[in-house]
Amino acid sequence: MRLALLLATLLLSGCAARDQLPDFSVTAQQDLPATHFDAVIHGRDGTRLSATVFQPALKAGEQAPVIVHTHGWGGWRVTRPNGFYGTQMMSGRAAVKAWQAGYWVISYDQRGWGGSEGDIEMMDPDYEVQDALAVIDWAAANLPRLSMDGPNDPKVGMLGESYGGAVQLLASATDPRIDAIVPIATWYDLSEALAPDSHLKIGWTSVLLSLGLSTGYDLGKFVQAPYLKSADGRMREPVRDELKAHSLTSYCARGQRPQADALLIQGMRDTLFPLNQGLAIRDCLQQGARDVRLLGMQGGHILPPPMQRWSGLPPFNNEAVLNCDGRAINLYQSIISWYEDKLRGRTGVAASIPDFCVSLDLDQGVDLQQLPANQRIELPATAIRPFSSGLLQPARFIPLQQVQTSSALVGVPRVHLENAEGMPTLFAALVVQRADGSSAVLSEQVTPLNGQASTELAAVSAQLQAGDTLGLRISGFSGQYLFNGSWQLSSSTLQGSVEWPQLLPLQPQLARH
Repeated sequence: MRLALLLATLLLSGCAARDQLPDFSVTAQQDLPATHFDAVIHGRDGTRLSATVFQPALKAGEQAPVIVHTHGWGGWRVTRPNGFYGTQMMSGRAAVKAWQAGYWVISYDQRGWGGSEGDIEMMDPDYEVQDALAVIDWAAANLPRLSMDGPNDPKVGMLGESYGGAVQLLASATDPRIDAIVPIATWYDLSEALAPDSHLKIGWTSVLLSLGLSTGYDLGKFVQAPYLKSADGRMREPVRDELKAHSLTSYCARGQRPQADALLIQGMRDTLFPLNQGLAIRDCLQQGARDVRLLGMQGGHILPPPMQRWSGLPPFNNEAVLNCDGRAINLYQSIISWYEDKLRGRTGVAASIPDFCVSLDLDQGVDLQQLPANQRIELPATAIRPFSSGLLQPARFIPLQQVQTSSALVGVPRVHLENAEGMPTLFAALVVQRADGSSAVLSEQVTPLNGQASTELAAVSAQLQAGDTLGLRISGFSGQYLFNGSWQLSSSTLQGSVEWPQLLPLQPQLARH
């Protein structure tokens, strides 16, 4: 019942916009009141896009930059300050705060969603990316008192999570007018994020398709043959090729990097787009000599219980505060500070934002310049019976290191197999076994192993205590990859090694938490 009410509320808030553009012809020397109105913006191919424009309170003669807000998959624009997206979703709340801080904000429905026309093209450079640039064109042509860098070139920031984060990266790689972006929990390579080594995350694809269907949108592309055939758990090559071509990885491979300064926010418990995706985005942007900061919060895309632990936070499961070496960093204030520095020229305001900080849990985190170096530990020869492991019997836990003192673990593990060829599909997770006998999968991340000599696992973070034991958990089945379990009856023997980050001693104030 709650889900039905929630979807009904969402659907009602995603209606098509009517053009309500005020008469700005006499506003140059007058105060502008804070208000909001609907507008219809035409994409470069003529597609009608529904938008809501938030007009800031401006004194006579005062100008302001513009923030373009984009929504996530299954969502739509912020239609009013106290609506669902503006109060419950991370980017929506940040968009409202930017408007209250004196910025123009345009929140628009991406094509195929909400009240906008067109078909969902999954970040096609000729469609969704061009739509974002058309919104900037419209702002330059229609909004008064914009801070400008030049003709048809307003000072522009972008903001959005997930699907709405990806369009920022591609738009910035296409158009230098965009000055500052804040992509939240988004992807670098959508094909790899959805299907590592082509193993489809059925848990997530089911949630995403159900969300799209339940809200009444036309998901035409996803009933085409290559997408339907992928429903068996193996992403087909045409799908993989298309999603990769529409991802930042392909842009970066040809040297077409985002041209805006970027504040990246990624989730450690995000099992759809883990921190690995944010690290790859950061590497691409830094090669373009941009100012890039990366904040690793705990939340993001969290599967519904019991597939993942519910945090008790709003639908996107994000926290408002990131604790970084004893310093509390409010993520919303950081976003506004980013815009103040990059769009209003208040140099130094963003100095309070770390270059790279990763949370260990909701109460603490570590300030880093880079990830700790990995250490390599031999993996003892271990027999696994894939058919029953993790299904009829508990998954196999292989202890590898005992923790000697209060420590932080942050980084990207790897598994190296000497006998990878011919191995059945297995699922690997880094696990901590506590002194009291309890155990936990670090950051709830699981990665498939499938005949690869070396496999990068999803990034993890954790606070560890003396007496904890770190190890590798291997199973033949995973709820995150439900259709990719192994049905091999005979045993297989794992041999090789595991890399994981060297442990960092925790500061005394962190160890007390």
